[in-house]
Amino acid sequence: MRTTNPLTPVTFGVVGEEAGRCPRLLTALYFLIALVLLTSLVVQGQQDLPWVRIPNGRFLMGCVPGDTQCLDNERPRHEVTISQSFDLMATEVTVDQYGSFVRATGYDPPLPPDFPQDGDHPVVFLSWEDAAAFCDWAGGRLPTEAEWEYAARAGHNERIYWWGNEPSDEWANFGAEECCEGATGGADMWVNTGPVGSLPANDFGLWDMTGNVWEWVADWHGDYPNGPIVDPKGAVSGFVRVARGASWLNFPAVTRVSVRLMFSPTGQTSNVGARCARDVTAVLVAE
Repeated sequence: MRTTNPLTPVTFGVVGEEAGRCPRLLTALYFLIALVLLTSLVVQGQQDLPWVRIPNGRFLMGCVPGDTQCLDNERPRHEVTISQSFDLMATEVTVDQYGSFVRATGYDPPLPPDFPQDGDHPVVFLSWEDAAAFCDWAGGRLPTEAEWEYAARAGHNERIYWWGNEPSDEWANFGAEECCEGATGGADMWVNTGPVGSLPANDFGLWDMTGNVWEWVADWHGDYPNGPIVDPKGAVSGFVRVARGASWLNFPAVTRVSVRLMFSPTGQTSNVGARCARDVTAVLVAE
């Protein structure tokens, strides 16, 4: 039986005919195709990021009853439906991951903080635009504020902190009791940022959802609705964006899950970083 070599070129018009007559042209063509594919992967940020699939569902967003430290912008508590599952990075964007983005795109690197960081620490000094640009390059986007809180709670609507109702440095990297400086204690061994994923993950398998660094979300800051809502995107426009999750610099109560930080989108500080989300439909199309 005659077999066909899978590497035998298929002729498509002039290019196929020329390739069949000229092995060198065929080799060059294969090389160019491989180069284009490789360049595409680098430019589009198709690197191995730690994604976790978050199931769709419903939760209560905002100030938990009994939490006496809630601010006005954490109210009213309201029901939110997340209608579609989505992916969220298991950890915050690291120094090394952001460095890959800078090298691949020529994007301006962030300022270095005034404390030492290794490659597995969360990158800091990111503006909202910096964070959004990285997530877009990585094939994702910033999570909505509702997606972020839904993922942080991981099914526990009645907890003030994602792990329970009392602050604890066994679960998060946060600062001193009085603002504003880093501190150590319990499992938190880092005065400033620590390696991502060093403390326990929540029930969705997400690390550092509170503490370590604040994480930009997609939304403009706005008032919460008075009733149930499906897939909220936040205010249409505004003057300040939202970051969630608190940081190594904040006192313990700021690690409450419902806390919302209003922050200038151009702001860049040594305790603000990012975590990306991506749509499951986009992943299925890519695969």
